[in-house]
Amino acid sequence: MSKQPYALAVLAAALAAAVPAQAQSRFDEVQKQVAASLSAIMPNGPSEVVNRLMNVRPDGAISRGFVPGRVSQAVFGRNTPSVAPDCRITTTPAKEADEGLCTLDLGSRDDPSGGYVALSYSKNIGMGNIKYFRRAAFQPGASEEPKPIRLTDEDAYKQALAFAELVGIPKSEIPLPPPGATRLFPVQTLVAGTELDRGKEARQYALQKVVTLPRAFAVPGGLLRDPATGRQLNHVIAPGSAVIAVDDAGIQFARVDGWSDAQMDPKLDAKLAKSLSTLTGEIAEDLYNEGVRQIGSMSILISLRKAYPHPDDPNPPLCPVCGVLRPALKVIVSQAPATRIETSEKAFAAPGLVREYDLVQQIESERAAR
Repeated sequence: MSKQPYALAVLAAALAAAVPAQAQSRFDEVQKQVAASLSAIMPNGPSEVVNRLMNVRPDGAISRGFVPGRVSQAVFGRNTPSVAPDCRITTTPAKEADEGLCTLDLGSRDDPSGGYVALSYSKNIGMGNIKYFRRAAFQPGASEEPKPIRLTDEDAYKQALAFAELVGIPKSEIPLPPPGATRLFPVQTLVAGTELDRGKEARQYALQKVVTLPRAFAVPGGLLRDPATGRQLNHVIAPGSAVIAVDDAGIQFARVDGWSDAQMDPKLDAKLAKSLSTLTGEIAEDLYNEGVRQIGSMSILISLRKAYPHPDDPNPPLCPVCGVLRPALKVIVSQAPATRIETSEKAFAAPGLVREYDLVQQIESERAAR
């Protein structure tokens, strides 16, 4: 046998061994970073977190606060809206709860210049889905420039809270900014720009204030102390969110998604909480299988997720189709670093991932959170 084929065979064998070793090294690095993040947020392990979350008792329900007549009067005033024919149908032919929306509107939606108002809400309002839209009449082709709004962030936030209360969102489920927060109001400004002359800076107009209301439940005794800031966390993130757009004329758009009446899973058992090592392996393996080879930045949030009880269990009393709430982790991963990066055709940044993982082992045959 000549020396050249032998050398090539040795080189091929070395390369074949190097590829799995390199892959294992990358997986180990991902697992190491996941383990460090989990240990920081749950120093005493998942079981302590589950025990604390088992004390959460949602004291409100959107189904108790949402009154169709009151909301309709506030939205349409003395005008009588058109009601979709299927609003009276709240069950399916199979006698299941209808998960669709009831829609009321006023004006012509397809008229390009006419005013139009629409309100939609879950037929079984316990599901917590609401949409509201208002379009003022306008003259197409008008040369008038838009007038910038004068509304402050604080006033927009107050109006958004008032609308949330109108549609039945419990005030106790909207968390307030913690003491010392640099951003007091979850408000952003929607800005439009016009360029009259090429090459000159475009004129900008502030059109609306957009308020985002997250949902969270108070945790009796507190949840944990944030190792990064030292602040005590007293709430846990819950399914549901609201986005409300406001201008000087009032609420122009609102969307409430999944602010349901789901309660904590009555079968929740802290003894079934996953160990830190089990959770680390599960998250690292899932991220790696999703293509994550390096972690530029990672955030882990303790949350509640919507799950479904076993089919043989009785339906939840407040909302038959709302399911139950179970402890989970929301993991947000970016392969790019937290600092600003420059991209080009030759250098690109992969998109980030948002995944959910159960803190408790599956009790029944149910699809795990992802």
